[in-house]
Amino acid sequence: MKKGGLMQPIQNFLVAGLLTGLNLNAQITITSDDMYHQDGEYYRAYSNRPPALLQRFPVTVAGRMGNTGGPNFWDFAEGPTDEVYRYDYLARERTVVWNDFPDATIAERSFMESQPNDYSWIFFDDVRNLGRKVFGFWIRSSNFDTPSNPFSLPIVDFPAEINFGDTWTTTAEYRNTLLGIPAIYTEVQSFDVDAYGFIELPELGVFECLRVNSVKDFSAAIDFNASGTFTNVERQFVRIYYWLVAGKGIAAQIVSEPSGNPVSEQFNLASMFQRSFETNKDSKTVGCQEAAPVSGLDIVYQPNLVRLKWNEAECAQRYRVQYNIDGLAQGNWIDLSPTPYTETFFIDTKINGNMMKIYRVLSERTN
Repeated sequence: MKKGGLMQPIQNFLVAGLLTGLNLNAQITITSDDMYHQDGEYYRAYSNRPPALLQRFPVTVAGRMGNTGGPNFWDFAEGPTDEVYRYDYLARERTVVWNDFPDATIAERSFMESQPNDYSWIFFDDVRNLGRKVFGFWIRSSNFDTPSNPFSLPIVDFPAEINFGDTWTTTAEYRNTLLGIPAIYTEVQSFDVDAYGFIELPELGVFECLRVNSVKDFSAAIDFNASGTFTNVERQFVRIYYWLVAGKGIAAQIVSEPSGNPVSEQFNLASMFQRSFETNKDSKTVGCQEAAPVSGLDIVYQPNLVRLKWNEAECAQRYRVQYNIDGLAQGNWIDLSPTPYTETFFIDTKINGNMMKIYRVLSERTN
């Protein structure tokens, strides 16, 4: 530190309110840290019996989706238990089918525990400040000659930060063959975070959650003559509800039966009703109520700028860089960083000849 120049604060500061009771009108924020993307994580979920060849086994879900807005209470402690699905998250190199997805870093492996050798995979990357970037999927299906389905362009199906009222749309296109005939498949999926409240999960308890109301528009085009001209042959719609919980990702989902027309928001029968009941995800991220203080704050002073850098704070969703020129005893702190600010560094070029400038970095959580 240069004499008469920059003074580093004695300690870093935390701004967080104490939870004195449940705020029924508040909505949580779901971030990438709440989703599954670490090697070795897993969760298990109850589900109804899945469809079989030429057979359907829908489950009644009338009245279980809840209403838009909130607060809602979704009592999912009870529901179908015909099957248990297991979802494992593995580093890409721990899989045997990753070669068609070279840019992926994480694979989600899912299977019914009654059929433990019948895997399907999703390949993705957790990108900071972007979200879950999906490169494609691998599944054994009568719809495809080969199980590997890389997307023409990756999609971000769940952004890095999700709040009540958010909307987004993805378009996934992939090519395969069916009985040797080239086909192009397109899935356009719209997402609307339209409800919030509390969810009760079997064997886990009650948690705050967001509901995502999603519609998937699936279409297929076939090149019958191998001429390079594709003809649309199928279009189906399905509505999918996701319930997102801090530290538990997609904690529940209800999937409508497919239809040739858009599916209404309230439907009676679902092809899937799934509810999480077990996970090994680090409990430190579950239900975070406050952000940990910033640590490792490092400040470098140059004649025309100051660089601040710090460690990522546990449970923090954003940071606030502030300064004052009146001394530590004064409360006249001025914001430097834009809001919201999610990086773990900041460069201050507004030196303006200040003889003394004291900095602090606040870690914050919005819910």
